[in-house]
Amino acid sequence: MTSSPPRLKVAIVGGGMFFDDIIGQTFKDFMRGGIAGSLTSIGMSHLAGAVADVDIDVCAVGTRSEKSGTAGRITEWFAADFPDRTIEACYGEHVWKDMLARHRPDVLFVATPDHVHAEPILDALDAGADVITEKPLCLTTSECDDIINKAREMDRVVAVDMHKRYDPFIREMMQKAPQKYGPLNRVRCVLEEPLEVSTEIFAWAEQSNPFAYVGCHWLDVVHHYLKVKPVAVFATGQKNLLLHWDEHHREIARRRGVDPGTFKRRGPIKTWDSIDVAVTYNNGMRGDYNNHWINPAEFEGAVNQEIELYGIYGRGMVDQQDRGYRETIIGDGSRTRNPTFGGRIHHHGGHLEIFGYGKASIAAGLLVIIRRRILGEPLEELDETYPTAASQRDIVQVIEAASVVAARNYECLQSGRGTPVTALLEDGNIRMIDPTRR
Repeated sequence: MTSSPPRLKVAIVGGGMFFDDIIGQTFKDFMRGGIAGSLTSIGMSHLAGAVADVDIDVCAVGTRSEKSGTAGRITEWFAADFPDRTIEACYGEHVWKDMLARHRPDVLFVATPDHVHAEPILDALDAGADVITEKPLCLTTSECDDIINKAREMDRVVAVDMHKRYDPFIREMMQKAPQKYGPLNRVRCVLEEPLEVSTEIFAWAEQSNPFAYVGCHWLDVVHHYLKVKPVAVFATGQKNLLLHWDEHHREIARRRGVDPGTFKRRGPIKTWDSIDVAVTYNNGMRGDYNNHWINPAEFEGAVNQEIELYGIYGRGMVDQQDRGYRETIIGDGSRTRNPTFGGRIHHHGGHLEIFGYGKASIAAGLLVIIRRRILGEPLEELDETYPTAASQRDIVQVIEAASVVAARNYECLQSGRGTPVTALLEDGNIRMIDPTRR
């Protein structure tokens, strides 16, 4: 009598922007062939044999609104490739609670909006599940501390999908930075999202901001590879386009020659266009982080992203638009592509499979869960192998500090007092330095 292969049940809450392209397709690949084939991309291929027979089983997908039908569409999409598997579509304001109770998954994958990460993570930990969550981990330091403490108390994994760590271009530069460039004076990071993200795709844009949404990627790269600690934060932001979207969308429509009524949102969107953050680190290095989500649709790339290091002996830069893959297509214009994030392969058998650092990050989280749950390795010995919740505390603290500082500086600027506010990060706390207030 042969024993059944070890199995990992996964429930997914949320069906966001990258679900079909990255998250969902990654889990299809893992359901079909396991995670062993993805381990080279995270430097863990020596464990391929030990995890090769682990069955990844997606058991449920949950989204908030049944009217949208998103969860049902996703489960039908899975069923087209896996007709013998039963994956339930779930709906509800707190849909993850029902999923955890009904399916008792080993893993909850959290792909909800930025401001709805902490509650499902904490509920999953209480239910005995491990967690992989989209970035950012959460938006406040207090939420972060609750997650870290709960994960330790329950001896569970909380892995964060910080896929920039696994970008081979960035990893190559960052790992060699101290030896090649010497002590670093400055890091400059840019990540700019398309306008449709804040105006069409994310109904929750007002609950977050572009620095929290994508600036967290660069913070993670800098903190993880350079082992620096932030000590001060200065931030300013701009509210020129989205806050007055009721006026500006008409002009954008006129320039594009389309009906303004085609825009999903036509009223004011009360969030930032962009946020610029300067972080001072404990070694004297400065980090400049520039993020927005108003890039015109006509821009050549899906996003604009750059990271540049300035050392006393040299400098390095990775620019997505300079990686060499460009196309010019009638009706679409000139476009740059980034297959290293989520490239696609059609096998001879007809199956689609993806590769790239978008998939690698999810594999890193699943691998550590398998190592703890199935291989029995102690969790404390695995911390360096994946983006842990604890590794995100400084990142969340910078996000929270920058949000407060930018808001206060915006108020000061509007009243003619300049931008005098900054924040000190002391003993794990945020101390505001605001000469306009006692």
